Amino acid sequence: MNPEQFRAIIAKYNNNTASAEERELIENWYAQLDGSEVLPEVTALKEQLYDRVKQHVIVNQLVPAKRLKLYPWIAAAAVLFVLSGVGLLYFKPVIQQVKNYAYSVHSDKIVPGTNKAVLTLADGRKISLSDAGNGQLAQQAGVVVTKTKNGELIYKVIGNDQATAKYNTIATPRGGQYQLLLADGTKIWLNANSSLTFPTAFPGSERQVKLTGEAYFEVAKDPSKAFIVETTQTEIKVLGTHFNIMAYADEKSQQTTLLEGAVEISKGIRKSVLKPGQQATTASSSGLINIQDLENATEAIAWKNGYFQFEKSDLHSLMRQISRWYATDVVYQCEIPKKEYSGKIPRSVNVKTLIEMLAYSGIHCRVENNKIIVSQR
Repeated sequence: MNPEQFRAIIAKYNNNTASAEERELIENWYAQLDGSEVLPEVTALKEQLYDRVKQHVIVNQLVPAKRLKLYPWIAAAAVLFVLSGVGLLYFKPVIQQVKNYAYSVHSDKIVPGTNKAVLTLADGRKISLSDAGNGQLAQQAGVVVTKTKNGELIYKVIGNDQATAKYNTIATPRGGQYQLLLADGTKIWLNANSSLTFPTAFPGSERQVKLTGEAYFEVAKDPSKAFIVETTQTEIKVLGTHFNIMAYADEKSQQTTLLEGAVEISKGIRKSVLKPGQQATTASSSGLINIQDLENATEAIAWKNGYFQFEKSDLHSLMRQISRWYATDVVYQCEIPKKEYSGKIPRSVNVKTLIEMLAYSGIHCRVENNKIIVSQR
């Protein structure tokens, strides 16, 4: 691809008309830049993207907060920009002149999450999946459990000894995530600080699992056996579909987001059916099921694709996501501003870059005793 073609794609990216493939091409290219490029073409392209970001910020300063819109800026580093009480996230190169008051020598203990989890077998044995080698881990009632080199757990039926369901539990710690393939072909991505209890096979008339935390499901279709996810608040019933459930105990509400197919969500005596692009919100303090149409339902699975996604989130909500993924506690030493933040941040950035991003937004943090301290300055 020649420079003119590349410039044309960048122009489309900046005016939000690029295709998904073109966006991925630009983001992958920019994420690999390390600031040492000397070729004029590369420098010009970087400056073009950076100038577009600055223009966007200037324009949005004149727009009422309720009309602010997030654009998909480059994921080299992220900056939260606060406008009229609303946090707007955009991507740009990190400016090296920023004061590094937020960083300390102890911050290397706080790192982004990785693939790690503990599997508890039906007989009570526990297997650390980050320590276990690849290959067969266990065999239970005609089902073989295998770990792949890509960090995926696979359940495969090899015999006819599944008359009685045997239950396993996979649990991720803070700073962990994992993917598994159930015996029926259902794929599940488990987010940090979450657990899933499930049978090794599904001999009965339904397929039922129990979730705490957050997971994304791609349920294998089987009209004869409904797939049911039980949480502390609700029961979600499907036949074959793609959906995300966020059910952390420390969040004010549970959110079930449907991307494909249909699901029935039950809470007490109430039932509702979700359509693709809809999200159901429930709270432990209420028996209601609130349903809303989303402009972009895939934002709910940004975590699965390597990003934090914030949509009118307060600072506590934002920092809870960070706390789970970086496996660290957050301590507040100041009054929390009543602002809302929208945007996305790569989950791969180190804690030094993360703190610099927050500093740009006026959220001042430092690392102390392996904790993130939020303060006035």
